[in-house]
Amino acid sequence: MTTQLSPDGFQTAIDAVAWEQFDRTELPDYLSVTNPMFFNQAAFTGIAHIWDESGNVGNFRETSEQEEIMSSDSRIGNQKVKRSLKYTKQIPISDEAFRADKVEMRSHIGFQVGDRARNTQDMEGILNSYGDAFAGSVNATPDGVAPASNSHVTLTGVTVDNLETGSLSADNLWTCTQSLAGQKGQDGDLGAQHFAAILVPFNLYRTAKETMDSTLIPNSGENNINIFDTVYGQVSIKASVQLTSTYNSATNAATSYHLISKNHGWTRRVFYGLETKLIPPENTANDTYALRAKFHEATYPSTWTGYVGCSGNAAS
Repeated sequence: MTTQLSPDGFQTAIDAVAWEQFDRTELPDYLSVTNPMFFNQAAFTGIAHIWDESGNVGNFRETSEQEEIMSSDSRIGNQKVKRSLKYTKQIPISDEAFRADKVEMRSHIGFQVGDRARNTQDMEGILNSYGDAFAGSVNATPDGVAPASNSHVTLTGVTVDNLETGSLSADNLWTCTQSLAGQKGQDGDLGAQHFAAILVPFNLYRTAKETMDSTLIPNSGENNINIFDTVYGQVSIKASVQLTSTYNSATNAATSYHLISKNHGWTRRVFYGLETKLIPPENTANDTYALRAKFHEATYPSTWTGYVGCSGNAAS
């Protein structure tokens, strides 16, 4: 910010500035990375977080009278490390511009920095987690594959499939719900997860609401009840403009959707939140103020448990 870059703000008589304002957070069911349903909120205790997955203990087995009782193993493994990511923004403001500000540029810049920090947190956090779920190019799960995959391997060597392909409809949503309900645990035995929330790109929001909120099965000539409006009536629906194909370069971005249980592993971990500082000109080499802002955090899947991803690239 200098008097040369924006002379109208310091030396001419303008009546006003058309400052940009946004209300994206008022979009219906907007998802933010601060949402505790879709992102387990936690703090980094250092610059990185290191964890293992638990292998559970397995089901009981039938034992005959006086038969030797067999022991089962309890194990942890698949150690994983996630480092916090640093995001920064710095805006130099010349001493002359700081003194001659006639249109409150300083205060508006401060507002814009805060808005863009929130937007960056949501954009990066969502794209690096749910937006990356089918590729795993940013974050693989501890077993080394994409979060949504048909080749997850438990600590006991059992394959688990949490990847579906059907487009968003009542029938395909039921397929995904069954996938959650039948999901195995790390010991290879039935774990089972309850469908608690769904995330869609904003272009699928209308379809999701019509599918979930209709008393009868939508787009059907039958009068069968729609269980997603009855049995599953409390499911949380969230839509993300960040996940639309405009901002998400992932394959099938416009058709993908995500189901989670309350036990899912999607996590947002914060090293430190947004910090802003105005550095005075006497502390810079060119007699300039510097508005510096930064935050340090990361989103990632701690495990595949409690999650089903559907690419939506196949019809019913």
